[in-house]
Amino acid sequence: MSKREVSDNYISQSSCNNKESMSCKEGEGNIICKENITCKENKKSSADSENSFIQSDSPKEVFVVGHCLLNPLSKVKGVKTAPLFDPKGRFVIQLPCPEAMYLGLQRREITKAQLDNTPYRRFCRKVFKPFADLIEELANEGVKIKILGVPKSPSCGVKITSVGGEPGKVKEFHHRHVKGPGVFTEEIRKELESRKVKFEIKDFLQ
Repeated sequence: MSKREVSDNYISQSSCNNKESMSCKEGEGNIICKENITCKENKKSSADSENSFIQSDSPKEVFVVGHCLLNPLSKVKGVKTAPLFDPKGRFVIQLPCPEAMYLGLQRREITKAQLDNTPYRRFCRKVFKPFADLIEELANEGVKIKILGVPKSPSCGVKITSVGGEPGKVKEFHHRHVKGPGVFTEEIRKELESRKVKFEIKDFLQ
C-alpha cells in the first residue's frame, strides 16, 4: 500500500491500516475512518515529495541571518538579548559571529571605532568567503537572498551601528548609536557586490 497524506488532521499510515482500532473501510481510492479523517493515496515516495517541495514553482528564498539572532550566547555578556529570529518553515544560513571568534566570549563592550581596522576587516573577509561561495551558488540557482543584520551591532548592524568608546584606560565607556552599517556588514556587501550577487539586506526588527 502506498503512503498517504492526511487532510485537516494528521493520522499515521499505520493507524489507517489498523481497521480494528480505527474501524476503517476502503472506498474508491480512499480509506474512510469513523473520525471523519480521509487519507488520500499518495503515489510519490517521501523523497520525491521533499524534492517537489524544494523545486516548487513558488519563489525560493533563503535567509542569511546574523549569528546572535539564533544564538544569543555569543553576545557580549550583560547585553540585553534582542528578539530572536524564528527559523521555522524557512531556509536559513546562520553566519558566524566575527566578534566572538576574533575576541572570544570574555570580550568587553566594544564599538565600531575599535573594530574599524585592517586586521579585523581582513578577518571578516576570511570567515565570510566560504559563505559567499554558497550564497553565490544559491543565487545562480534562482534563490532569493535575504540578509538579516543585528541592529546597533558594531559588526552586524545594517542601518544602525554603535560608535564611540574612548581609547586607552578609562573609568567609563561611552558610546552612541548612529545611522550606518557595522564592519562585518560592510565586508559582506563588498564581497557579494564584487560577485554581482543580487540580495536584499536589512536589520532584523520585530
